Amino acid sequence: MIAKKNSKTKIETAKETKEIKPVKVVKETKSIPITVELNILKVLINERPLIPLLRVLKKNRELHTRELLITMGSWGYGQSLMKRATNLGLIERKVKKEKSRGRGKPRIYNALTNKGREVVKLADRIGYEK
Repeated sequence: MIAKKNSKTKIETAKETKEIKPVKVVKETKSIPITVELNILKVLINERPLIPLLRVLKKNRELHTRELLITMGSWGYGQSLMKRATNLGLIERKVKKEKSRGRGKPRIYNALTNKGREVVKLADRIGYEK
């Protein structure tokens, strides 16, 4: 019979052990109390899909509806989110007519309300995923 080169017996492999080292040492952090209105917390918990929409409006202050939906990358679902946010009072919609435009409907601009800003601020503080 032919023996394999560098083959180890069962006894030799049992003796070899690997040392396991911890990857990271986690430091304990102190918890900081956050005081929030109950209505804002309810909105944050129940309406989580609205947070990306509110973040886009926070960055850009005021966008007309088409720009907002393009920035979000969502048309049908984005419009339903806008309706929900408007009904909750998180977004304010303003109709503005521009002189240079020809025919067509006037643009509707969307902006955050104070309540919407507070919801986004709370989402940022508690670490809601972006």
